[in-house]
Amino acid sequence: MYFGVCYYPEHWPEERWETDAKMMREAGINIVRIGEFAWSRMERWKGSFDFTWLDRIIGILAGEGIQVILGTPTATPPKWLMDQHPDLYMRDMYGDVRGYGNRRHYCYSNDNYLPYISTIVGKMAERYGNDPRVVAWQIDNEFGCNETTRCYCDNCKTKFQLWLMGKYQEIDHMNACWGTVFWSQIYNEWEQVIVPAYTVFPLHNPGLVLDYRRFASDAVCQFQKFQTDIIRKYAPQATITHNMMGAFNEIDAFNLSEDLDIVSWDNYPNLMFTKEVDPALAAMQHDMTRGLKQMNFWVMEHQSGQPGGNIMFPTPKPQELRRWTYQSIAHGADGILYFRWRGCLFGAEQYWHGILAHDGKAGRKYREVQQVGAELARIWPVLEGSTNKAQVAMIRSYDNEWVFEIQPHIMDYTYMGHFTSYYQSLYDNQIATDILSPQADFSGYRILVLPNFIMTTDELVAKVYEFVHAGGIVVLDYRAGAKDWHNRIEALTLPGKLSDLLGISVEEYGVLGKEEYRSIQMPGSEEVYRGATWFDVIELHGAQAVATFSEDYFSGCPAVTMNEYGKGKAYYIGTELDAKLRDDIFNRICRDAELAMSGDGIVTDSTRIEILSRFKGDQAYTFVINHSVEPVHVQITTPMYDLLSEEELHGETQLGGNGVMILCGPESNRSAILEG
Repeated sequence: MYFGVCYYPEHWPEERWETDAKMMREAGINIVRIGEFAWSRMERWKGSFDFTWLDRIIGILAGEGIQVILGTPTATPPKWLMDQHPDLYMRDMYGDVRGYGNRRHYCYSNDNYLPYISTIVGKMAERYGNDPRVVAWQIDNEFGCNETTRCYCDNCKTKFQLWLMGKYQEIDHMNACWGTVFWSQIYNEWEQVIVPAYTVFPLHNPGLVLDYRRFASDAVCQFQKFQTDIIRKYAPQATITHNMMGAFNEIDAFNLSEDLDIVSWDNYPNLMFTKEVDPALAAMQHDMTRGLKQMNFWVMEHQSGQPGGNIMFPTPKPQELRRWTYQSIAHGADGILYFRWRGCLFGAEQYWHGILAHDGKAGRKYREVQQVGAELARIWPVLEGSTNKAQVAMIRSYDNEWVFEIQPHIMDYTYMGHFTSYYQSLYDNQIATDILSPQADFSGYRILVLPNFIMTTDELVAKVYEFVHAGGIVVLDYRAGAKDWHNRIEALTLPGKLSDLLGISVEEYGVLGKEEYRSIQMPGSEEVYRGATWFDVIELHGAQAVATFSEDYFSGCPAVTMNEYGKGKAYYIGTELDAKLRDDIFNRICRDAELAMSGDGIVTDSTRIEILSRFKGDQAYTFVINHSVEPVHVQITTPMYDLLSEEELHGETQLGGNGVMILCGPESNRSAILEG
């Protein structure tokens, strides 16, 4: 297991480096990420390169048995470069230049940047590409963070026009797909096509805006590939990654991950002021990252201290860092690098705290890292090679998410908020979930959930029909099938091409305002639930009502339906369900699918316990994580062995606040544990 930290040797006197490396080794750290923001230290003036300091720190780390992930420094092109090419600066939708002073201040589509990248990355790859101390490369840093993907400069407009030519071939094909006859927007030449910058209303053609989002995402993928190609020229065996951003959506991360050997993401569970951090949010983003390549992943930046730029956020409490780390591993992380080693004394992130405080002395967080490092050194020989398995897949569609950002339908509505609500129900019921691309293979799953699939393709529709016909259960909901892949409304009765599968038609629909609800009831239950945000007026054509509206002019109409199709079932949800009804509906769906729960053999009534397994062959290693500061009681119904405490457990046991157990069969790999 890679257990490490993000380190910035250029921020510290060289006489401190050996102390830091020794302290890292004593904490169990075996890998360090360096270099991703150090371009001006490597090339202070154009063509004047100095890698000797990098040689020294790599050597010092190696002397303590620590390997390196080397970052390409293209997120922070130096001032001399920007002065020579001011056209590299991004322009926002208002036409204003996003100037110097932060990071990622460059336009991804500007060809003038590429020769400089080719030089700096080429020299790094030539020098370190076959260095055994450098075990991986990170391209740039956090693509898509802080709205730095979409640029509206003239260069991007030209590149967008070329992108459209490649996609549509004929200008009138594009006009037809976008419906540019509306508001007299027909284009006669490719050079006439605009970028969706600020305009009078402002309300651009939805097809234009969607394609611009796709173009901007593709531009970042191409920018990344330019760098991976350089590294592989010198080091074809290199492991290449990029630190992605979980639920962030500026870039289609499924596309971005294709050119990578392993994906990473940056996990900051405690980045906002909330009464209680919901562990489901980090869990979901772990699952999103694992789903990008459907394989284990790394956490390239894992919160270790209190975040902060100009303001500060909450400080991690004792044992939270350890708990977050084991949650990451439970969801498939095979590498953890904490951010950051030490709080910086200067610059924009002075208040972004790390393992060490500003004084550089070992404190509570260092000792907690040391504890985790010792535990992982002992148990990883057992866990190595284990992976996650799930019977439920949620399908994340960046294209559909972008459509809801372009036209959210409802004030303050977000696709991701809706997506998260479904994930929350699965998480709360200890149901392992994969989060996949629409292009993924669905056949290995029992349940398929496609939230807000407003746009579909014939290929996707056929896959969903086939999945259900073969015995799967699909969950679709309001707006499903309303548009084609060009963001045009289909001239079909909703749910469009999915109607036969779902056994319903939607006669009409409407929105509900903030704090506006409609009552819902389920047959045989006196409980009154609520629907919000949206209502579909549904007619049944073979489906049966699972829940029914009980007020307004559509009282008596179904709110949730189920249709048997082939060997499977297709559910449809026509409103935003309240938490209780959402849980009851998903519990029913999971019973229909006869799912095996993650917590078989483990019983608790605490809502703050997370139970999730990794598997090696048929052997399960079950993580039981207490996401509260209070101890909880856990009933273990069959004898199990806890890798962390090295105790055999059976019956009732108490799991302390922020506590973790990793349970396996009582005789499982006992010799491997001792050898580790």
